[in-house]
Amino acid sequence: MSNLSGINIGGNLTRDPDQKDLGDGRMVVEFTVANSQWDRRKKEEYTTFYRVTVWNEHLQRQILSRCQKGTGVVVVGDYEPVPKDDGSGACWHNIVRPSVEYGARQKPRQPSVPAQDSATTFDNDDDIPF
Repeated sequence: MSNLSGINIGGNLTRDPDQKDLGDGRMVVEFTVANSQWDRRKKEEYTTFYRVTVWNEHLQRQILSRCQKGTGVVVVGDYEPVPKDDGSGACWHNIVRPSVEYGARQKPRQPSVPAQDSATTFDNDDDIPF
C-alpha cells in the first residue's frame, strides 16, 4: 500500500462525473477537478488536475445529482499518487475517500454598471436636496 497524505483542493469539474459498474454489485464514481494557481516567480498560471474516486454510495448519489462539468467543488481526502504507465516517472494525482463541498459554477465576472435610481437623480440647477 502506498503512503497516503491528506489533501484539500478547490476547483472545477473538467467534465460530468463518470459512474462505473464493477460487475460485482459495486459502483464507483470518478471525476476530475482542475485547480489553477499563480506562480509569482514565473508570472504565469498553471493548472493541476486531480482524479477523485468515490466509493461511498450516499456521496455518489449526491455527486451525480449536483455536479456537472464546470461545477465548483472543494474536495478533502487522502492523496494517493499513482505512477503513469508510460515510464516517464510522472504520476496521476488521485484523491480517495473524499468529502465534497459543492459550489456554484464559476462564471466570468461581468463589469458592474451602477444602476440609476430615478429617486436619487437630481438636475444640476443649484437646488440641493437637503
